[in-house]
Amino acid sequence: MLKKTIFIIIISITIISCKSLKIEQQQLTKKDLSGYWQQQGEGEIIEINDSLVISYYSSNFNCYPNWKISREYFNSQTPTITLNADKSFTNKERFTIHTYLKLKNRPELCTELTENQKNNNTYNFETLWNTFNEQYVFFKERNIDWNIIKSKYQSKFNDKTEPFEFYLLLEKMVLELKDDHSDFEIPDEFEEEWHKLNKKIDTTDYKTLAQDKILNKYLKNVKTYNDGQLNYGLINNKIGYIQLNNMEESDDLHTITDSIISEIKNTKVCIIDLRLNNGGDDLMALDFLSHFINKPYNIYTKKRRYKDSFVDNQTIKIEPAKKRYTKQIYVLTSSYTVSAAETAILATLNFPNFKKIGSNTNGAFSDILNKSLPNGWNYWLSNEIYEDMNGQHYEVNGISPDYYIDYPREKEQFLKSLYYELDKEDRAIKKVIELIK
Repeated sequence: MLKKTIFIIIISITIISCKSLKIEQQQLTKKDLSGYWQQQGEGEIIEINDSLVISYYSSNFNCYPNWKISREYFNSQTPTITLNADKSFTNKERFTIHTYLKLKNRPELCTELTENQKNNNTYNFETLWNTFNEQYVFFKERNIDWNIIKSKYQSKFNDKTEPFEFYLLLEKMVLELKDDHSDFEIPDEFEEEWHKLNKKIDTTDYKTLAQDKILNKYLKNVKTYNDGQLNYGLINNKIGYIQLNNMEESDDLHTITDSIISEIKNTKVCIIDLRLNNGGDDLMALDFLSHFINKPYNIYTKKRRYKDSFVDNQTIKIEPAKKRYTKQIYVLTSSYTVSAAETAILATLNFPNFKKIGSNTNGAFSDILNKSLPNGWNYWLSNEIYEDMNGQHYEVNGISPDYYIDYPREKEQFLKSLYYELDKEDRAIKKVIELIK
């Protein structure tokens, strides 16, 4: 469950004027938003005309339609857009800002694709390679020469290569990055073949088994919420334990955490176990963390690659919740701690009451940038850098703990080793018990 942001334009125009807000919005929408706009950092062109709004995937190689919606629908959506004095507009998705610059004319590359282009292997390969070349952000950190990768793979196919074989080749090329936020979705037509080819010998669900084993071995009166998203209990009268297994969006996570805070208020410390958390929604992660701080913090920054520079530099902030627990927190980490779970760990670097126990987190922070090839195959890539308040990023290597435990780096090996380790003890929980004696 990784951070997959689905871009849906929703419009807002906020104008300070003596005229009615509704009239101003209508005038500005019609007058100022018609035309062509280039999104900075995600390879997108937006065309706005009297009847349609069209999104194009864009690179220096090509520019082809992504989605189309009616202008009426576009104008009627919940407000999120702000017009700027420089004739750009910004769209805020959750807490991520996207900036669009007005173009004088329609880009020559922006056209409907021919059937030959859609189905031509070489054309699809060039589209994929150029998209990564212009928008992927971590070639240097992952020690990848993308030109060498191109030479390596373009000789392995031709325009008569069968679709499944070609798909496997493209997938293998992207997986050279070893980035959990850069991969292909399995097309429906290849689902059965792909799973046969990648069939696991051991299909045991070690993640669920390890979760349950920890709860049964250490906790009294376990409470489970949202089908196991969050499990809670007391290890003893001094130690509360929260096992948060994903950051998926949930309407009641705030209320649930409020309730837990009330129950652990008399403990000495609390363990937040993120070792088995494979991400989800950054806002859910920050909402959860807001219960464990006593003042507002600037927690990290994020920026997006755009050509040879970066745009939309943002500082992300967090406010404390009304109900909170601000005693000592021990947060448990592993290589399985990824994406929104990692941005949560990044935030905790600012909190004096947090200590980390375990191994380095995964090292994949960027929101996922979703794309589709001309032939319809969906893929995604990393195009953002998350940095701490000192300007340091932790991509690839992850965030290191304060107290190190030598868990395996490969995720499946970690899950299996943790499950068997629990036959004797949980080294991370044991460490907490030792620290508070």
